[in-house]
Amino acid sequence: GSVFSMQAGKNIKASLLSDAQTENTPYPCFGGNGIRGFVAKPNASGDYPIIGRQGALCGNVKRASGDFYATEHAVIVRCFLNADIAWACLFLSALNLNQYATATAQPGLAVSKISEILIPIPPLAEQHRIVDRFVMLEPLVTNQ
Repeated sequence: GSVFSMQAGKNIKASLLSDAQTENTPYPCFGGNGIRGFVAKPNASGDYPIIGRQGALCGNVKRASGDFYATEHAVIVRCFLNADIAWACLFLSALNLNQYATATAQPGLAVSKISEILIPIPPLAEQHRIVDRFVMLEPLVTNQ
């Protein structure tokens, strides 16, 4: 709560979603498992980590930049305390947030539950070094 502010998105009718990004539907729509489709109007703008809070991949972390739509199954994470967005995405992914999901037929994360996780914040310069190192090493890991 003191490092990140977390807010679930808004419900959207399936009929308003397009499978393709077009001139009429230019904005990505984030759901519980990442991008669900594209919409005509955004409900958020900026650069944020997005946590999927519902579905098989709940706890996954994506990054949304620019104008986008977040559904009720996605959590927009606003960073405080000079947290670098790229570092926040890496750190939230490393927390394996899926471990905090409820064990039901449709797994879900409670925003109140993940807001209480203790998070150590390194200085901003160290956050940048962590991100730079990750970017440098990621191709070596994903090509294996």
